[in-house]
Amino acid sequence: MEAPWISVRENVRDEWIDFNGHMTNAAYVAAFDIASVAWLHHIGIDPDYRARERCSTFALELHTVFHRELPARAPFVIETRLLDYDAKRLHLFHQIKSADEDFVAASLEVVTMHVNLDLRRSAPLPETILGKLEAWKLASDALGWPEQASRRVGLKRA
Repeated sequence: MEAPWISVRENVRDEWIDFNGHMTNAAYVAAFDIASVAWLHHIGIDPDYRARERCSTFALELHTVFHRELPARAPFVIETRLLDYDAKRLHLFHQIKSADEDFVAASLEVVTMHVNLDLRRSAPLPETILGKLEAWKLASDALGWPEQASRRVGLKRA
């Protein structure tokens, strides 16, 4: 298992460009959501799992940091890693990187909750998924804690 995992390879879509000539905030979040879904499918929380187990994940919190602009049609990749997990929650970290220039354009942390879809309440993750999460966390831990992770929102005062 190799971390970070490339969860998305794409180009900035024309409809994702705002009046400033770069990706909109909403487009970054949409791209990161695509990455989260790809990663969840990769570990087994996919359409078959949802139908069989009647469980999925819901986002609880997002934190996006914008580092550099991406213009229309720019190629990018999203790297995904697992920072932490417990019996019901996952803490993912994504970075959008320019595929041409290898700079980080944005990063996003998301905490998701495993949910029983019939009850609309949190539910423990099954052992089969927990085993995969442990392997992912070990691979991610080998990279060290991302500099952009766990930042607080606010203004610095002198």
